[in-house]
Amino acid sequence: MIQCRRRRPWIWLCILGVLAVCSACCIEQDAKDDSRLQVVVTILPQAEMATSIGGERTCVTVVVPPGVEPHTYEPSAAQLVQISRADMYLRLGPGLLPFEDTLVERIRALNPEILIVDTSDGISLIHGKDGEPDDSHGPDPHIWLSPSGLRIMAAHMERGYAEIDPGHQVEYAARKERYLHDVEDADRSVRNALSGMEGEPFLVFHPAWGYFAREYSLIQVAVETEGKEPSAKELSTLITLARERGIRVVFAEPQFSTRGSEVIAREINGTVVLIDPLAPDTLANLQRVAFAISGTYGDAKTEVGH
Repeated sequence: MIQCRRRRPWIWLCILGVLAVCSACCIEQDAKDDSRLQVVVTILPQAEMATSIGGERTCVTVVVPPGVEPHTYEPSAAQLVQISRADMYLRLGPGLLPFEDTLVERIRALNPEILIVDTSDGISLIHGKDGEPDDSHGPDPHIWLSPSGLRIMAAHMERGYAEIDPGHQVEYAARKERYLHDVEDADRSVRNALSGMEGEPFLVFHPAWGYFAREYSLIQVAVETEGKEPSAKELSTLITLARERGIRVVFAEPQFSTRGSEVIAREINGTVVLIDPLAPDTLANLQRVAFAISGTYGDAKTEVGH
């Protein structure tokens, strides 16, 4: 069973620092060790899964550094050359992050032999405001924030590993099954935490939690839409909704300013809680967020996600 423990901020920063160092030097080190597979992922949450399935035969490089907002990230020329040396790129998927589409084209030009795997293939993508169907909006890229998405992503990763390293496909399949067992444990924990909350709204500044909300029958209410802060009228509507539904928490992300969230929190006599969709420990993070939403997490008002 996955255990969710409260981490102190300095421990969290150490973890991110180690990941940053590892992701920066992974491919360069692998050039001297042909026995290890060079694998690239776009964001930190993918690394846990890619490493769990790949095991010791793989070295995983993360494109977007810790603490950086992926929607606006642009890899440097040096990073592009480094990434192009990989054996496989486990991308999120077409149209999910603008820079990723361009990156794939440039990588293919530099290394036509690289295997590029679309880990979103088969996932029912969310479009539109607050997850409502609307083809005029780009798809929500946060596909890793639900067990359903993680299961599909894991299957794609396993097939990718088997293709570039067929001699060890049985090992990759076994590791994937172990990872899926952990996903099931996390899913049960989240469902227990959110039991009886079906149909309940939760207030977030940035709409990153649509897949999580869909998976657990919650309603994500976003303050910001399409990168824009709400108008005075929209803000008034949000505050009224929060007061009517007894919402006392505004969830914000460490990648964004909390100023807007703090304004709303003051108006509803509530608090701001940080939840990080880019936390590297994805499965434990889903549980932390569930505990925060349900109000059962010990000190959620100050340290969720840290």
